[in-house]
Amino acid sequence: MTPFVVSLLVLTIASISYVAWVITVQRRLVRHLREVSDVTDAIVKGAVKGHINLPPSAHSDVRRVAESVNNLAEKASKDISEMRRLERVRSEFIGNVSHELRTPIFSVQGYLETLLDGAVDDPAVSRQFLEKAYSNALRLNTLLSDLIDISRIESGELRLSFRYFDMAELMRDVVHILELRAEQRNVSVIVDPQTPDSITVYGDKERLTQVLTNLIDNAIKYNVPGGTVTVGAVPEGKNVRCSITDTGIGIPEEHLSRIFERFYRVDKDRSRTVGGTGLGLAIVKHILEAHQAPVRVTSEAGKGTRVKFELKG
Repeated sequence: MTPFVVSLLVLTIASISYVAWVITVQRRLVRHLREVSDVTDAIVKGAVKGHINLPPSAHSDVRRVAESVNNLAEKASKDISEMRRLERVRSEFIGNVSHELRTPIFSVQGYLETLLDGAVDDPAVSRQFLEKAYSNALRLNTLLSDLIDISRIESGELRLSFRYFDMAELMRDVVHILELRAEQRNVSVIVDPQTPDSITVYGDKERLTQVLTNLIDNAIKYNVPGGTVTVGAVPEGKNVRCSITDTGIGIPEEHLSRIFERFYRVDKDRSRTVGGTGLGLAIVKHILEAHQAPVRVTSEAGKGTRVKFELKG
């Protein structure tokens, strides 16, 4: 065999080997691209948990495409999970609102129907029923007001007006306003003697008034006869630590992490008896978060509860 023939044979074998290699690479490339295509189609159809697993030998460009598809699928999965969570929250919220509105509306309707059926002719009965109807109308008004507040807060429509003001003075004012309500329940409300005569904080005075009113009112409602509610503010570095402490019935530990959820009640029967809407603490949480002042609660069943938060001084 001549050198020329040998060289031609070697070249032919090399060419065949190269073509075979190219065909193998193309087949592998097509297989990997088909896998990418299949998973992408599945994702488009809703199977967002699809994942492309390519071997290290896969072409770098194909691996980059697969990685992008995987990242897209992961993001879509998270988005869909969040959408489902929000839909559950929305559904629960609508259900809770419907239930909370239905109760006072039905009560008012029942009292008025009884009066129209003839009870209005009995002065003693008519006054009693009118007072109950009025009480439920007030409860309905409070609930609607709280619903408007929490809707504005969560939608970002509520704009806070930050300025410096005297927190000690505000605490005294709120305590004075709630003293009568406390006396009616045989509960004492006091400002902690350790609170300075004047202590400046930076925040929205109107909304923080709402926070204090809600927290102190709760401390009164869930107290015991002869109990005490102590409200105080003391310097804490550059901040001011505010606290509301009561000697009431306390909150079981398993409920502490959920008490700021909308419509969550530790004791549903007692909550409705004392007139709570189930939204007050959720509003408190949102307002304090807007002040970058996360609320902390410690409690012991049968001994009382303490709520704390820190405001910028």
